Amino acid sequence: MSNFKKGLDKFVHYFDHALCFFGVIFYLTFVACVLIQVISRNFLPSAPSWTEEAARYSFIYMVGFGCAVAVHRSEFVNVEFLHDALEPKFPIINKIIDLLIKVVLLVFTAYVLVKSVIPFAFIKFPMFSTAMTLPMQYVYFSLVLMFGFMVIAYLCEVLNIILTWNEKEGK
Repeated sequence: MSNFKKGLDKFVHYFDHALCFFGVIFYLTFVACVLIQVISRNFLPSAPSWTEEAARYSFIYMVGFGCAVAVHRSEFVNVEFLHDALEPKFPIINKIIDLLIKVVLLVFTAYVLVKSVIPFAFIKFPMFSTAMTLPMQYVYFSLVLMFGFMVIAYLCEVLNIILTWNEKEGK
């Protein structure tokens, strides 16, 4: 195994763990906000208005961190009938198809990040949320993080496929 492959595997490992850590933090925040809302609606005279927004925003960040983790763990929904049909006879074609799919997803994600997400997120910077009066830049920045992390994740996946391919071919 080359030093670059070892370094890539180490980076992916720490990257994945950091994303999971922050995803769990935002998940716990989401659960706490929902519990506060449910308990206060049932047992207190009035419920705080900020809990719905805080739950929504923490859910958005949780998904943002989780998307890149899903890339590394191959958790996104896909159709595998072509892969299963070709596996016994043509394993090299499966590698090529997998590489092409990852490259297309990398290019698409990077394109959406640059052409759509960044301009949209920066337009919304001067706005404020209704209940919490939180600057919306913090909310919409989650899109930049999500697509940025997905670009990094897909790039790592493409490099991993190429490096694994070279190892198995004996190059």
